[in-house]
Amino acid sequence: MEKPVYELVAKEFEKQVAHYTVATEVQNQTGLRPCFNISGEKSVSVPEFIFHFKGGAKMALPLANYFSFVDSGVICLTIVSDNMSGSGIGGGPAIILGNYQQRNFHVEFDLKNERFGFKQQNCVS
Repeated sequence: MEKPVYELVAKEFEKQVAHYTVATEVQNQTGLRPCFNISGEKSVSVPEFIFHFKGGAKMALPLANYFSFVDSGVICLTIVSDNMSGSGIGGGPAIILGNYQQRNFHVEFDLKNERFGFKQQNCVS
């Protein structure tokens, strides 16, 4: 995710889950951010994450597709930045849907018609 967009997303997550303690040491070790200490919590509540696409399509991600347990009692956002600011080499803003975000989705790239399709499904089998 482009750094300016990522920063907005990360700050909004931090704001909405301010009741959890930030796990700074885990953030420094993993490079993931934000990370939160949830040990001792009976239930965990984090904001939902939905990508909105041109044409009105929405891709609502299950919690496991954007948050992950990375240490005992610590969860981290698995959406990452491209660490670039500014326009870079490409032709405009871009967001890459990584492996975590695509889990249990059937994803189709129609290059000829310049379309992207997806459907949530269990991909275990």
